[in-house]
Amino acid sequence: MRGPATLFAAVAGLAALGAAPGLTWLDGGELGAAAAELGVAHPPGFPLFVMLHKAAMLLIPLGELAFRGNLASGLLGGLALAWGVLAARALGVRRGDAWAGLALAALSPIWVVHSLTIEVYTGAAAWLAGVTLCVARAARDDDARYAVAAAFAVGLALGHHAELRLFALLLVPAAVVMGRRRPRVAVAGAVAGLSGALVALYLPLRAATDPWRNWGDPATAEALWRHLSGARIRAAYADRFGAFDPDAFGEFGAQLLEGSPFLVALGVIGCLRLARAPGGWFVGAAWAADAVYAAFLNPMGLRDLQNGVPGLLALGVGAGASLEWLATRLPWRLPAQATALAGLMGAAALVALPGASRHHDRGLPLILDGLSDDLPVDGLAFVVSDHYAAGLAWRQTVEGDRPDAAVIVRQHAWDPSSLAPVQARRPRALAGWTPAGGLGSVQALARGWPLQWEWAGGADAAHRPTDLWAAFPFMVRGWRSGRAYTRRSDAVAAQIPGSGVDLPEAQQALADLVGDQGHALIAQGHPDKAAAAFEMARTLEPRATRHLNNAAQAWLRAGRPRRALNLAQAAYALDPLDATSVRNLARLLLAAQRPADARAVLDGWPDTPEDAQALGLRGVARANLGDLQGAAADWQAALALDATQAEAQAGLRQLAGGR
Repeated sequence: MRGPATLFAAVAGLAALGAAPGLTWLDGGELGAAAAELGVAHPPGFPLFVMLHKAAMLLIPLGELAFRGNLASGLLGGLALAWGVLAARALGVRRGDAWAGLALAALSPIWVVHSLTIEVYTGAAAWLAGVTLCVARAARDDDARYAVAAAFAVGLALGHHAELRLFALLLVPAAVVMGRRRPRVAVAGAVAGLSGALVALYLPLRAATDPWRNWGDPATAEALWRHLSGARIRAAYADRFGAFDPDAFGEFGAQLLEGSPFLVALGVIGCLRLARAPGGWFVGAAWAADAVYAAFLNPMGLRDLQNGVPGLLALGVGAGASLEWLATRLPWRLPAQATALAGLMGAAALVALPGASRHHDRGLPLILDGLSDDLPVDGLAFVVSDHYAAGLAWRQTVEGDRPDAAVIVRQHAWDPSSLAPVQARRPRALAGWTPAGGLGSVQALARGWPLQWEWAGGADAAHRPTDLWAAFPFMVRGWRSGRAYTRRSDAVAAQIPGSGVDLPEAQQALADLVGDQGHALIAQGHPDKAAAAFEMARTLEPRATRHLNNAAQAWLRAGRPRRALNLAQAAYALDPLDATSVRNLARLLLAAQRPADARAVLDGWPDTPEDAQALGLRGVARANLGDLQGAAADWQAALALDATQAEAQAGLRQLAGGR
């Protein structure tokens, strides 16, 4: 045990150095608030996670609560790696190679991200490592104690991430075989599994006490089932959940290969080799199940790098097996201790950079300060993104900030269990609004009642109150001057480091927020202010073509076509194959009386023959260059793809009139 204990201590120390010092983006605020209060988190509730992180927040004597929660994820990651080493050893992998394989997993950027912030995935990896160890020992030694321990862990899966149930299903055939061969062990395992599953009783028992974080209020049997099964989330993402999408599998593979190419190569080979060892089949099966979950059952998590952490643990065990196989066939071999040490040194370097940069990431707290400062008593905050829904949950629950405000997550406004706790606390703010009416009943609220509305790319625009106007960070009603928009957004953006520091989450989140404000300003007839917003978004995400193209269109509406053309050319230079950049530049070149340049751009785009807008624009360019026959051919081809294509319709009408 000394080796795994040393690995755990080393990883825990690195996590302490690199853990984010405060509140982070995405779900960290909501999960951390549930842990700090011992409340109910979003489905499936994560009672095991909540209790473990609460214990860490109580026992760790350093830093604020958010830091302690972030560090708890790192400690669980260290435990997962230590158990992974033990599992690899039980499968016959030598100590040094097991260390090196799991160190490769620790070096993965996805693993590092989730080891430094409040999240559930390192805990899921620890569960998988523990079960893998039990399966290996039970198969190798025919030890019933490990089989019973695995059954207990299967029951505990009900108290953590839903993906663990998929891993548990892999053990059903082995359990059936065990039941026929050793009935007494099977009975003991069933009792152990049911005992572990009792962790789920935390949800109704705690919900009955009405904590502040009471997501879904699973106090009744029906509500508990809906919570554990994730019914509301599955309904919200019904079009993507469980739908086969080859692009999702490609994206998942690209994320793994770009961040951990050696781990993937060695891990997959090692998983195949371990299949011959007693209990080794579970390692490869677990990684395959993780891939299916990531790309098929929950492709929504790919965008935020929320998938694949347990699979990295399985790949690390497999990588250890591959390294051992390679070492026995090489004419020379580094000492095992040196290999492990080199891996840990690399991990230290990798952890140091993101950890240090997060100390400067104050974007989310500053944005939340703006929300808190500007919302009057009994005001409403309608949010749609994970960042601000979770952040406000943390501020209200943990920091006691603005308990009078009613925070509504718009995606769940139709569900009474989501609105009931808010209505119970702030009945005055929601007077006259029935959750069954969804967002359509927002208009029933007293006109002029102060509220903040996150634009979020125009989502739910049909139900957005008509008397809102752009302010930073959200659209507002009822109390503020629009002059505050630029001052507040500039102040927040100034706190985000430049491109020299890697802060993709903060910079992208703020860029999206500022960009959404730009769209709102366009809709309200302020193209000059919108252009300034898009330009700010561009400075935060300099490689994102969408901000350049949006700024170009805004400047064009503001009467500055030369500035618009320059920005469109910059977007095209970043990505000559991006459809929006190609069409945008072609339109602006035509407006600038440069048809030859517009045609060159469209001719150089390989997708032009299959794109109705591109064909319509190329027809305009050809007509301006005197090639009427070619223009007619392009316009006819455009209408064959899209009968409403505007340039093609207008161009053919002009040709017909000219004859």
